[in-house]
Amino acid sequence: MANERTDARWIERARGPPKTAPFAALLVADGNRAGDSMNRRLLLVIGLFVLVASYLVAGGVVDPTTEPGEPETLDQDRLIQPEENGSHVWPYTSRDRSTDEQTLALNLIVHGDDERVQRTLVAQEELEWEELDPDEEDEPEAYEDDGDSIQWDDAHGSTRYTYVDTEPHGGEGVWIDESYQLHSGTYLGSRHHIRAYTTEHDDWTAIQVHQEHFDFFRLRHTVTDIQQSQNTLEGEFLDEPFVEEVRREYHGTHGGWNDGWLSVIELATVGPVVIGSVLGVLGLAGGGKARGALRGARRLLEWAYLNVRGFVLVGALAGLVVGVRSAGIAVEAAVPWITPQAFVVALYPILAVGLPVTAIVLTQSLERAGRLLRLQRVVNWLGRPLAPQSAFTFTVVGLGLGFLLDFAAVGVTTLPLELLLHRIGLIVTLGLLAAGTARNDTEGVVLFGVGLLGWTVGLAMPLLGYL
Repeated sequence: MANERTDARWIERARGPPKTAPFAALLVADGNRAGDSMNRRLLLVIGLFVLVASYLVAGGVVDPTTEPGEPETLDQDRLIQPEENGSHVWPYTSRDRSTDEQTLALNLIVHGDDERVQRTLVAQEELEWEELDPDEEDEPEAYEDDGDSIQWDDAHGSTRYTYVDTEPHGGEGVWIDESYQLHSGTYLGSRHHIRAYTTEHDDWTAIQVHQEHFDFFRLRHTVTDIQQSQNTLEGEFLDEPFVEEVRREYHGTHGGWNDGWLSVIELATVGPVVIGSVLGVLGLAGGGKARGALRGARRLLEWAYLNVRGFVLVGALAGLVVGVRSAGIAVEAAVPWITPQAFVVALYPILAVGLPVTAIVLTQSLERAGRLLRLQRVVNWLGRPLAPQSAFTFTVVGLGLGFLLDFAAVGVTTLPLELLLHRIGLIVTLGLLAAGTARNDTEGVVLFGVGLLGWTVGLAMPLLGYL
């Protein structure tokens, strides 16, 4: 026993004092792992908060601007009277025969026979107007349009109602829908859209004109402006020989995107109108500094080389969004006899499925990509896999850039708050999906699941009427 203890002490002395370097390295490594874990958890918490808040507000579950509901009864002091001793009209439109569903404001009134008003819009370039002048004995001068006016097409859209009180004519208050709709532009792109309202008792047409674009993520049109459309349509009547007066009247209608002003057009008294056989089709139709700069440039190139896959991801996501829009406009123009809704059926899955699949393919780790050998060979050409934080960042930039380019392509400069928040939610949720795909552990599965669920909810909200 004594010999064994002696041998043990001899071995301990031979080994010398214990080394502390490996232990210190372990502490540093543990600290780095803890920091990375905290960063990932913070990213997940922030992403979840933005995602949930965006969807709740966009879907109307939480409405920070909620106002008391409008009562059903409409008094005359809430209506406007386009002409003296004529009917009164509610200066807004509604999704239903109720003020609770108020949408946009009426922004233009044209005084004249209903049929004449419609012809001035849809067949202006085919008309010859003969002005009546009782003092003129010579042959009247005919006016023919120079062909520069906006051209409008018949349009089909959701029904919108307005309220008309015909009591001055012995009638009563009644909800009416639009007499006709017109549009200028492309259905799957951006367009100006007119809804015109007439009554059998009055010689005026109330018009609601706005600018909208087709939103592939809502599968319907989204209104982005009414002021510019009002100015554009009003400008079509300026300096025309068949127009007596163009003016603005203030009625204080500040709801429904309006600024309180209403454009009023008075058509002149004219003689016989010669109409072409075919109605016009309308379409709005130092040395140290140098070395420092070189080092900075070299680091930038190295970073870019290590993140080639990220730049490809940005281009692929933005390209998908813009490409779907371009394809929709192209096929709509190529085959106008087919309803544009048919193309939506084919193009929508490219966005709904193509965007997350692209993010998954280009951000997956080597272990996950290895399950699809052929795909892995192709993806390997794009460089190293992305880190989770980089995958999130490049995905957010790519999809966000795609949305910006898409809005710019259709001329959208302002967005409703609900639509903006919905887009932010989609961007964040696809970023979480990409960050989860880049990891090959339990936390990655959680991130991926949250992202996939958020993407599905975001696409379902408009389809279920929550946006």
